[in-house]
Amino acid sequence: MKKIALLLSIASLAVSANAQVLQFDNEAITTDFVNNLSIYADAFVSPLLGTYSPAQVASNHISAKTLKPFAVGLGISASGTTVKADQIEYNFNDLGFSNKLTLANPDKPIIPSILGGNTTAQFLYEVEDETGIYSYQQSIEVLDGFTSIENTIPSAAINLSVGLPLNTEVFLRALPEIEIDGLQNYVVGGGVKHVVSQYFQENDDPEFNVALAGYVGKTKFTLIPKNFLEAENQEVVFIDNTYSGELIASYDKKFFSIFGLVGFYSGSTEFAINGTYRYEVEQSGLIQEAFVSKNPVSLKGENSGIQTQIGASLNFSHFGALALSYAMAESNTVAFNLRFYINNGE
Repeated sequence: MKKIALLLSIASLAVSANAQVLQFDNEAITTDFVNNLSIYADAFVSPLLGTYSPAQVASNHISAKTLKPFAVGLGISASGTTVKADQIEYNFNDLGFSNKLTLANPDKPIIPSILGGNTTAQFLYEVEDETGIYSYQQSIEVLDGFTSIENTIPSAAINLSVGLPLNTEVFLRALPEIEIDGLQNYVVGGGVKHVVSQYFQENDDPEFNVALAGYVGKTKFTLIPKNFLEAENQEVVFIDNTYSGELIASYDKKFFSIFGLVGFYSGSTEFAINGTYRYEVEQSGLIQEAFVSKNPVSLKGENSGIQTQIGASLNFSHFGALALSYAMAESNTVAFNLRFYINNGE
């Protein structure tokens, strides 16, 4: 037994002696990795960066008229915001990656954005030791996008509104946190609307109304990738914060309304790839760490502009309304609203 143990010890020492201890320029490799990942992340999420904020305010209003004092409105809204066709997918060769990041199949260079649907594409990322003698490649799964219908960004929420005295209404737009196939999403926001035409009209129930409104809202998406890179505490996060103010005008009859608005919106967006990513290589049975990168990607964007909107609604007397509208901003949005009212009669 002692001879066997001795032989095993000698064999172990021999393996250790033959194992090459590699030295990596960790800082340079990490910088290159983060730069490449940031270029990819910017292309992946770009359809949302300039379009998501105006989409969040496009389904807030269906009339300048407010609910009666202490009446309650409850409904759902849905919208689709168009994006440019060239933002649905990208050519890998046009994005400016370093020569360390390549495609496993260079003959198929088209990769999807967040709206580009599923993909089987893979990146290859290469690292070298400081001598340049040893190099290693590791595959990285290209993230799947969502399947986009007619190049649109979908959005939906539950709407709750309450009428107050003085022709004022407060409203809440929300979507409780839900998870579908690893994607978590929630929406929360609120605003106020006040009829200003009452100050120059004597009629208590005029057909023409003008109101001012404001809104503040937040949307967050969190994705835990099934594939991509091995990492600790890995997640992909998109956050949008939106502010808006509108001037709304409407012609309101018992069974229909025609409305339009012009407003200013301002949004800030954040996109992050979080987690601790370790790039490990194996040389002669020895596992070695080429670099470690924590929370490698953090992108921020600002967008603001003017949004105009026109629409019409079918009113069910004082019981509810069904509305369709079209909003024009940096990208255009079609919005749908279905609302039911309680205690909104005379």
